[in-house]
Amino acid sequence: MARNERNLPGRVAATVIFGAIMLFAGFTEAFGGDGISYGFRMTVVTLIAFWAFGRGREGDLMNTAVWAFGDRIGFDLGLTAEMAVSSLRRIEKDVRDIRNALKLKGSRGPVYDLIPLGFTLTLMQIHRAREQGRVLATRGGYQGGGTFTPSFHCSKTDIFAFFSSILIIAAVFVSFVGYL
Repeated sequence: MARNERNLPGRVAATVIFGAIMLFAGFTEAFGGDGISYGFRMTVVTLIAFWAFGRGREGDLMNTAVWAFGDRIGFDLGLTAEMAVSSLRRIEKDVRDIRNALKLKGSRGPVYDLIPLGFTLTLMQIHRAREQGRVLATRGGYQGGGTFTPSFHCSKTDIFAFFSSILIIAAVFVSFVGYL
């Protein structure tokens, strides 16, 4: 059911994302840190993020940011968040395309492909960000802030999710009280 609603990434993107988490967790554990705990926490946070953003609609982040912080700061935050999420949605396709190109060139295996894949993916994202910035600055005259009227569509599921999130936040707060 989750794949039908696109809450989880494809196999390639999941392998890259969770592989990076496990790689960092392994390094942290090997050099005296708490890598196992880090790996578990980051996996849970990442799965929650997939679930939260998988059901989101385009414009949700902009609506929420402008509602919470107003036209000046909220518009900038919402625009940045929407651009970031759209970039994340393109990463799965980019990873698939890069892997196909590496196979055509004669791939030596997934471990050897990580550096070229990561390097190419990073360069593509930097190029896209630069182009988006140019478009905003030249075509729209964007200098910061803007006017946007948020609109929300609320259903019974949203109300249930809201109260569930309040319970989760309360449980997290209660668990951290011991550390304060």
